[in-house]
Amino acid sequence: MKYCSLTVILIVFFLCGSCASVNITLPSEGRRIVPDFSGIVHAGETNTQEEFDYLNYMGVSWVLHTFYWSRIEPQQDNWNFEDYDIMVNKAGDAGIKVLGVLAYDNWWIHADQKSHGYISPEQIPDFLNYVRRTAEHFIGRVGAWCIWNEPNSSRFWNGTVEEYTELVRQAAAVIKKTDNNVIVLGGAFARNVTGLPKKMINSLFESNAMENVDAIAFHPYELNINRSIKLYKQFEEIVSQYGYNDKIWVTEIGYPTGGWYPTKVSEVIFPLRVVKTFVLLAAGGAERVFWYQMFDASNPSKSNSEDFFGLVRSENDYTSKGAEAFRLCASYISGSVYYALTQGNLPASLRIFYFKKKNGGALVLWKDGFGSAQVSLKLPGINHLRHDIVTGVASSINYDITIKAESEPVFITWRTVQNSSENEENIVIMGKR
Repeated sequence: MKYCSLTVILIVFFLCGSCASVNITLPSEGRRIVPDFSGIVHAGETNTQEEFDYLNYMGVSWVLHTFYWSRIEPQQDNWNFEDYDIMVNKAGDAGIKVLGVLAYDNWWIHADQKSHGYISPEQIPDFLNYVRRTAEHFIGRVGAWCIWNEPNSSRFWNGTVEEYTELVRQAAAVIKKTDNNVIVLGGAFARNVTGLPKKMINSLFESNAMENVDAIAFHPYELNINRSIKLYKQFEEIVSQYGYNDKIWVTEIGYPTGGWYPTKVSEVIFPLRVVKTFVLLAAGGAERVFWYQMFDASNPSKSNSEDFFGLVRSENDYTSKGAEAFRLCASYISGSVYYALTQGNLPASLRIFYFKKKNGGALVLWKDGFGSAQVSLKLPGINHLRHDIVTGVASSINYDITIKAESEPVFITWRTVQNSSENEENIVIMGKR
C-alpha cells in the first residue's frame, strides 16, 4: 500500500506523568464521501420559498418524499401529478435532488376494502402501470426511486417475502426501462421486534430481484447511537456478501424529542445525536444519510412521538432543534475524505474523526462515557474555528489550543493555506486523562 507524506502525530500523557507518542502515516486514500451525502425526509412539503431557502442554508442535497399511488391515480386511469410537480420543480430550482418512494396501494384494487398495504400477484400490472407513468412523468427531475418502504413491517406490507421480492424485481425493471439514468433503491428495511429481516434481504439478492437496483436502503433506528451503528454493521455484513457493502443508503434515521417512543431524547441531547449519527455513519461507510425529518408537527400531540422528529420546531417557527448541527455535518462532511485516525495510546473513549477537503478540513471529537479528557491540538492551515453545534455560531481559535473533550462533540474547522505542501497539513493531538 502506498502512503502519502501527510502525517498525524498522536501523543497521550497519563496521570502518572509518563508519556508515549505514535507517529501515524495516513494511507494515500481515505474514504471518499460523496458531495450529496446529506438529505432530509419530508422536507420541502410547504412548497414555500422560505423553506427552500432554509434547506439551502442547511446544505441539504436531497429531499425524500413518498409518491403515493393513491394520490397519483385515485381512480383507475385518472392521473394527477399536480401536487408532486410543484414540489419537484421547486426542489429542482433550488438545486436539491428528490428521492421518491414508490409505495402503497389503492382502495380501488381491493374488492374487500381491507387489504391495505398489499399488492397481490394479480394486481402487479396495475402497480407497474403507476410505476411506469410516474417514472416517465418525472424523467430528469427525480434523481432516485425507492421501491416500497419498510416491507418487513406489517404496518406497510402484508404480503409474503416472495411477493415483495417479485414486486421489486418487476418494478425495478420497469423503472430502468423507462429512465435508465435514474438511481433505483430497494429495501428500505428497518429492524423489527425479531431483528433484521435476513430472509427477506437474502431473497432480494438470491432471486435476482436486485439486477436493476443500484443500492439498498436501510433505516437503522435504535435506542441510542452505538446500537444504531452496531445494527448498521450487522446489515452491512449481510449485504456485503452480495457486493453491496458500499451501496447502502440510510434513507431514514432520527430521534424524537417527545411522545412515548423509547428512542426519545431531550432537546438538549438532540443536537449531539445529530452530529454523532452523521459522523459515525459517514465514517462507517454509509453512501448517503437522510434525517427523519424536517419539521415537528405544528400542533403536536403530547403522546405521539411522530410529531417530534423535526430538525426545526415547526413550519410556522423556524427555530432550530438540530438544524444547525445538521448544517455543520452537511457543510463539512459532504464531499470530504475521511481518514481513520488510529488511536495509538490515546484513551479508547476519546473519539476523533478527521474530514479533509481540498480547501480545508474538519476535526470532530468527543469522549464516550463519563468524565472528560484534556486534549491539546496543533492544527494546520488558517482561519481556525470552533463551531457551537447547538447555535451554529463559530468562534475563532488559535492553531494550538487545549480543549476539554466531553460527551458533546467538539467541531473544529480550518482553511488550507494555498500552495501549501502536504507536509504542512500535519495535526498534533495531545491528550491528558
